[in-house]
Amino acid sequence: MLPFHPKRFIIVQHHIDFRRQWNGLLGECYKLGFDPYSGDCVVFIKKDRTQLRALSGDSRGLFLVARRFDGGRLSLAWVFQEQPTTKAITLAEIALLLEGASYTVHKHVRQWK
Repeated sequence: MLPFHPKRFIIVQHHIDFRRQWNGLLGECYKLGFDPYSGDCVVFIKKDRTQLRALSGDSRGLFLVARRFDGGRLSLAWVFQEQPTTKAITLAEIALLLEGASYTVHKHVRQWK
């Protein structure tokens, strides 16, 4: 369970230098047009796919969640893009990523209301 309740999840599909700390990742979020303080959760994946970082926040502060995959690597269906690219994903896809599972979504179903 995440310690915050984001409004939307965004995965970054280009290479990010993981030597960046809080401010570097926050600057990358602002450069892409997202504001973690207003409820956006931006997920970064290391180029060798052994680590995942999610940056989100609320009015009181900023959260940086890191997950390292010791037993292997993420097996994602996409390759890293050259240009800054993002994609909106769902909470279920975030849960699969945090577990280290691979997923391929061909069609999203409408959310039940």
